[in-house]
Amino acid sequence: MNQSHLYNIYFSATGTTRKCVEAVVSTLGVESVSDINLADNLNAEMPNPGGEDIVTVAAPVYGGRLPRMVAESLCRLQGNGAKAIAMVVYGNRDYDDALLELTDILTQCGFNVIGAGAFIGQHSIFPTVGSERPDMEDKRELKAFGNACREAVMAGRQGGLNVKGKRPYKKIAGVPLHPQADRKVCRSCHKCADMCPARAISPAEPYVTDNDKCISCGRCIAVCPHKARHYAGLKYSFVNRLFVWGFSRRKNPEWTVADR
Repeated sequence: MNQSHLYNIYFSATGTTRKCVEAVVSTLGVESVSDINLADNLNAEMPNPGGEDIVTVAAPVYGGRLPRMVAESLCRLQGNGAKAIAMVVYGNRDYDDALLELTDILTQCGFNVIGAGAFIGQHSIFPTVGSERPDMEDKRELKAFGNACREAVMAGRQGGLNVKGKRPYKKIAGVPLHPQADRKVCRSCHKCADMCPARAISPAEPYVTDNDKCISCGRCIAVCPHKARHYAGLKYSFVNRLFVWGFSRRKNPEWTVADR
């Protein structure tokens, strides 16, 4: 693996998915030559890997699927026979068809997917669910997955993945809840507008969210230096109680690695 290059491509709006990627790649024994966060730029120039290279691709799960804009961006990749590690991160409800969707995209782009895993992070809309995850137990599992992927690469294994999901994938449902801004607290610093991957916040009115564009990734909440953005309202309070009641029981990572 010393002659391999490692490329990391992920969508991490609040840093959770990035943490998962970092835990995995720390075990691979290959220095990263490229680190692309699509949340910063969905049109970022993609790498051109060779057959000996490894590409780690990770995305969050929204409603059991990849975010549409992320899936569309990833379809620009050209695998050239490189090895890929597919990862999705979800908020402790379920990842449904998202991991299968990601592995399908990578295969169609010409990658040899040697590992695929679903891991848990803090929920972006209901943050008490999956709070503080990935935690130490998750990170041990992430590193175990990374080590297994490294062994698969060294052994030349290329098949036998067992990825959960169904085709056709589940229908993408709209996101009914979106962050709001407190006009009394907002200082119009425009940081949320500048960093919103969906361009759902206008610099002219940074205290307004375009709900038709918003994907509820939570980035505006995370980057606001004045803590002016949050989820609120009676509808949110009601749905939050239901979600916390239904999905707070801890779920564990699931992963599969090429075995032949």
